[in-house]
Amino acid sequence: MATVTLRTARVGDKLPRSLIDRRRARRLDATAILAPGADRPASYISQLDERADEFAAWDGRVEVHAPTGAPTHRLLVVDRYGQVYAIHDAGDTADLPDADALEEWFRFLATACPECGVIDDPVLSGPTP
Repeated sequence: MATVTLRTARVGDKLPRSLIDRRRARRLDATAILAPGADRPASYISQLDERADEFAAWDGRVEVHAPTGAPTHRLLVVDRYGQVYAIHDAGDTADLPDADALEEWFRFLATACPECGVIDDPVLSGPTP
């Protein structure tokens, strides 16, 4: 079985601990992981950083990895257990979820029942909340 990476992960996969920085996270944190493509999208990252306190109010945080050189940026929404709930790939960060959409994800994951697991029939064309 191949190891799951940020670029190969699919909705429902559980990410290995090595991909999520748990040194800073509380055990209840949900995480939006940004795997930049060819460059680091400073403006998008800055917009998300400005909302860090609002994300934290819902036990959410954003983690930015080093650029991968891929043609697209990838944003994964991951619950407290490392399970992937949503994946967004886009060449332009304007097509990635904005801070309001991420806050909705964090709100959803903060109030979701842990026994429910991943949504049975995820909507792959957009956010579920």
